[in-house]
Amino acid sequence: MNTNKIVIIEDDPGVRFFLEEALKNEGYSVLSFIAYEDAAGAINNETDLVIMDISLPGMDGLTATSDLKKNVNVPILIITAYGTKKNALDAIKRGATDFFVKPILLDELKIMVKRVLGTRKLKKEMEVLREKELAKDMVHGVVGRSQQMRDIFKDVEKIAATELTVLITGETGVGKEEVAKLIHGFSQRKGSFVVVNCASIPDSLLESELFGYEKGAFTGAHQQKQGKFEAADNGTIVLDEIGEMTSYLQAKILRAVEKREIEHLGSTKTNKVDVRVISTTNRILENETKNGKFREDLYFRLSQMQIHVPPLRERKEDINAIIEYILLEFEKESDRIINIAEDAHEVMVQYSWPGNVRELISVIRRAAVMCDGDTVTIDDLPLYLRGGYQLAGQPYSDITLDEAISELEKKMIAEALKKSQGSQTQAAKLLGISERSMWYRVKKYEIDTSS
Repeated sequence: MNTNKIVIIEDDPGVRFFLEEALKNEGYSVLSFIAYEDAAGAINNETDLVIMDISLPGMDGLTATSDLKKNVNVPILIITAYGTKKNALDAIKRGATDFFVKPILLDELKIMVKRVLGTRKLKKEMEVLREKELAKDMVHGVVGRSQQMRDIFKDVEKIAATELTVLITGETGVGKEEVAKLIHGFSQRKGSFVVVNCASIPDSLLESELFGYEKGAFTGAHQQKQGKFEAADNGTIVLDEIGEMTSYLQAKILRAVEKREIEHLGSTKTNKVDVRVISTTNRILENETKNGKFREDLYFRLSQMQIHVPPLRERKEDINAIIEYILLEFEKESDRIINIAEDAHEVMVQYSWPGNVRELISVIRRAAVMCDGDTVTIDDLPLYLRGGYQLAGQPYSDITLDEAISELEKKMIAEALKKSQGSQTQAAKLLGISERSMWYRVKKYEIDTSS
């Protein structure tokens, strides 16, 4: 007996009856509805397939596809009348798996349903295998296979049981905030986990953001507002990139950490807060204190315990675990099972990852989206990974990692085209990519090949 559960949404009684009988005869468990609104409550994660017409009373099949994909990861087969194939393609862009054109042929229906259900079953099996493989390398959602990360996990458990302040150091993108979240998760603190990025908020706003303000404290303060320290009461506050904070605010933070007291801007009233303070930085704060850029007394206050997260290039074992984790997340979000080709995998392992885990995640997600089939090949990786180029080594930038990658790719393609006198075929050979990939990137970056 086939136990797959299929939901049919079709307002045409003849087509609905045909689908229902055909699928029941194949042993499937079938529920059928006239409108999406009636069916929505019956579709959940236990549903294996939805077959839905585009033209429906109430919400149409296109809108219903988008709505369904927000809530449930289930394959959807769209039924469309002859001449409205464009609508079916639109449905696929919204997340539908495939489509039928009416009139539906019985053999075609059986084959497509079997294929979709087979892929879903394989996907579930792959997810279980990957989750099982990853389970031993994960602690509360943080991935770490290397000995360095295993040592950090042990330290986190010990530190979490105390009330000591913690300073987490490491290069940008290594996962300092994730380690801070882990400390909060292991602790007994029931309050919120609040992160304040000290580098991204202008100094004039950071004070009011941290400590709150009274009505009328400054122009635009129309009402009293709670600060981040109060929001984190009985919980944990993370002062992200604390090394970027000015001397003025360092003094204010020192008082909050020492006395666990804060004052709203525009008030002299003192409020008590019970907050654990975790700070992160990519700077060497010992040197900053020697240079007078960071208060020594605050440094000692914030660093009662220290954790250093090594860069990804020093813990290559974690690359495989992170790739598996990202592909598993991608599979859960989509209907695709993605693997990495051996040569592409080797390139990623050998690369030095100056942007660390953040850069690796960006590259994997981008490659999974870009690859045509079910395997990420070397052709799907950013050009700079293979060309000996590096992203700018500066710790901070005004652009995102994706923007930096795109700029570097564009630059490499332009240079290759210049060397090959505008020949895309020759430029593709220079860069070690296919002509299709070159054509796609030239179009994407709107590169003029005529000069």
